[in-house]
Amino acid sequence: MLSDSPSRGSEGPVLANRLSVFALALFVIYGVRVVATAIPLRPFDTLWQLSVSSTLISAAAIPLVGLGLLHLAAYLDPANAALEKRRNVLARWAILAVLGFLLLIPLQTYASWSTVATARTRLTTQLSIANRNFAVVREAINAATSLEDLQVRLQALQSPELGIRFENLGLPLPETQRQMLIRLNEIEEQVKARIKAPPPEAIENVATNTLRVTATSVVYALAFAIAAQRRGQEVPLLVEVLTIWSLRRQGRPPRPGSPGAIEEDYFAQLAPPEDDPPASP
Repeated sequence: MLSDSPSRGSEGPVLANRLSVFALALFVIYGVRVVATAIPLRPFDTLWQLSVSSTLISAAAIPLVGLGLLHLAAYLDPANAALEKRRNVLARWAILAVLGFLLLIPLQTYASWSTVATARTRLTTQLSIANRNFAVVREAINAATSLEDLQVRLQALQSPELGIRFENLGLPLPETQRQMLIRLNEIEEQVKARIKAPPPEAIENVATNTLRVTATSVVYALAFAIAAQRRGQEVPLLVEVLTIWSLRRQGRPPRPGSPGAIEEDYFAQLAPPEDDPPASP
């Protein structure tokens, strides 16, 4: 039994090193996925913003698990200074992850509703152009004074967008105008039927996706805040923020000084109030 003690004592550092390697591999995998989605860079493109945001959120569990493994590795091998330094550096970088996921909420909301607004604006523009073009053709038909004048006017107004090719029907002018207006109305209905507004289901999907992204971003921000840690602090960022917020609600300013001051305040609030000592006789 005694011969197994050295082997058992070395299992912690070996496992810690393996977990550290696994953590770094997860960070690399996440970085590759994000970079592959973000290239080529189009920061002002709404679809690009939505795509990158979706990748950042959908794959966020990868670096979160990696950060957790790194914390576990540092716990298993506290004597490994290099491992502890790596953990501290990535814990500080996790603060940027917290801020990033919080910033994704307004960014994703803006990008989603901007897509809907752009579709509606495009629809309005297309309908306006179609109405204007058909109104011009209709006016030309009604204003013609003869079949020759009608033909000249229509030839001058022909455009590929309208797709209208009027022919001389061999009828008197009034009847020709009536037939052409009937055909014009039919084509106008066909064109407007192809210009469709975003269906209500699409808008509902945008709203649902925005709520899902918001909730997921908040959860990941809190999760990374538990693993994040500012320089010189001995408690996670989430504990530090909650403690400062609680102290300010109580009207007590956070105590400056030693790094453990916030930790002491936090655990002091968790502990039940001590009973007053009995009065001496």
